[in-house]
Amino acid sequence: MKKATILFCLLFIVINSFGQRDKSSQLEDSIFTWKAIPKLNASSYPRTFSQTQLKYPELFSKWLQKSYIPIGALDFSYAIAEPNKKEEVQPYGTGINAAMWRAMWDKAGTKVIRQPHSENGIFIITNNIIDAEPVPMLTITGRAVFTRRSPEIERAFKGSSERRNQLVRQLKLEDHPQIGKYIIQYYGCDGEGCQPLVAVYITPNGKMPIRQLNRGEVLDMCEQAITVEAEKRREKIRAENRTYGKEAQQKWVKKFDEETLPYWKANIQKLRDKYRQSLNIPAELKNSNGIWMSNFETYNDIFDIEDAKNFKNNTYGIYTYEDDVLQKSKQDQPLWVCISWQPTNIQNASYAREIHRSMITHFNFEYVYDYFFRPESVKNKPYTTLNAEVQKSHLASFKNKKESKPTATKNLTANVYFFEDFASNSTGEKPQGWYVPSVGVPSVVTTPSGESGKWVKLEQHWLMPNYDNKPLPDNFKMEFDAATDKDFTENTGGAFLLRIHNKIMTPNGDYKDAPKQIFIDLDIKAGNEKFTQNPTGYTRLKATYTGMNSTLRYADVLKSNNDFSNKKSKVHFTIIKEGNKVRAFIDGKEIGALDKYGKPIPGFNELPEGAKFTSFYFENITNHSSKNVGIYITNIKIIKL
Repeated sequence: MKKATILFCLLFIVINSFGQRDKSSQLEDSIFTWKAIPKLNASSYPRTFSQTQLKYPELFSKWLQKSYIPIGALDFSYAIAEPNKKEEVQPYGTGINAAMWRAMWDKAGTKVIRQPHSENGIFIITNNIIDAEPVPMLTITGRAVFTRRSPEIERAFKGSSERRNQLVRQLKLEDHPQIGKYIIQYYGCDGEGCQPLVAVYITPNGKMPIRQLNRGEVLDMCEQAITVEAEKRREKIRAENRTYGKEAQQKWVKKFDEETLPYWKANIQKLRDKYRQSLNIPAELKNSNGIWMSNFETYNDIFDIEDAKNFKNNTYGIYTYEDDVLQKSKQDQPLWVCISWQPTNIQNASYAREIHRSMITHFNFEYVYDYFFRPESVKNKPYTTLNAEVQKSHLASFKNKKESKPTATKNLTANVYFFEDFASNSTGEKPQGWYVPSVGVPSVVTTPSGESGKWVKLEQHWLMPNYDNKPLPDNFKMEFDAATDKDFTENTGGAFLLRIHNKIMTPNGDYKDAPKQIFIDLDIKAGNEKFTQNPTGYTRLKATYTGMNSTLRYADVLKSNNDFSNKKSKVHFTIIKEGNKVRAFIDGKEIGALDKYGKPIPGFNELPEGAKFTSFYFENITNHSSKNVGIYITNIKIIKL
């Protein structure tokens, strides 16, 4: 604990040396320690444990702690076991939920706390099917019945979320040199707002000890459940009518027995008659809602999956365990091991991406297999992480991030206020020294096709530099390069807005509007040169401020051009603010402002006396129809005049 405290104090000193906004981004890149390895509280479970089973949470924690180092995340791990309720019927399992929470500052900005609703668990547990959805009505003592998605990876979330299905296709975990050897199952709730999860099942023979029930077996179980379910319904009716007396209770129970109960039996028989020739076919449902007696109060064809088949959507099979699994699971030797986490891509928060990266890069799945199912091969051999040198280098990169200065504080020549060419950044990562939100698609460092050097591809949110809240020079020249994807065929290409502003940074690191706002906007869109008479691109410079005469504010007319286009896909911009006048140039050509008559506008792009600016940001404003066309920036320089 003392070691963890010292580490945190060091992190706090490093983080606290920058501005508040940079403080948050530094926290995101901070390395935190694991807490003490959790022990299982055996007395809180309705089952017994052997000494070997009690050691599994500690064993699995040690493996994880070597493979994954919390970055931007706080550890709240806890030991888990199944079943955890007396009435549950499922195999005996023991393990760990390494519950990682995204780190954030409290309101005072002095204490690191976990961000609400950000738990991201890594599960390692024996004899548990983490994606199984119990079917309580069909589950009895000695027999567990459950549903789960079809295991076919290519249609993991087909029909419920194309976004998640696309992620599965991108992950290609089935091609992973270690993970691909084992059973991979994607799971999670339905809908676009849900996060996909993956489970890797390590078994001695590459098969799970479960079997899919057929339609006839499911209907038999439904009929067998009628007696118990009917009595539950009667008890519910009695409870609902208790205040009205026994006569009312008997009345409504009788109504149920005479009107509803016969429907249960009749509609189950209708299904048996309909599928008489196919009762031996594996039972599947079209969704994860399971089976309830309410399905049979009207004629509800629980086996109707024709639409799902026609559209190749995923379905849910109905399963039970092989006959001896529940009893064998009580032994020390696991029947299988489940390892589960949330897979991610660049759109996920960085702490979640780090978990996924560690699991697919450093976690040693093969050692887990050998430890339990080929123990002679790892006798006297401790667990070792995969790609140890990569892990070491990766952790060192975060140390370098904390030690690096924001762009505006680097050693620059006297008249250069700011310079950034992203040269010290890693490709595919968010740029250091810049504020990039951790939600949505982040702007990352890359090199556009046909170009050289490092650039940032602008994405969903503002890209703003992190540095102390000191104003820009009174007079300055700002330059940068911009590019869009070459030879795009859409009507328009990449587009962006550069806004130089006078927003005020608050003590907690957020910007708020100044009482009198002042903006310099450079608004750019790349055109397609096939449109020669009516160009689709444009360049526009516009300075506005609070109290500006509305006639002057709206005096300019947008003039289309192809100065930036699919053929001229890389350009250089210059903005000069001198005194109260603002000018801009594209490849040396001035970006003028004309009125609807094509004449210059007196007083346009002139600022009020004493105007000062605090920062700037870039924003991707590419049309939705051209969303696949990239927009990139680099070589940003601000010179004091």
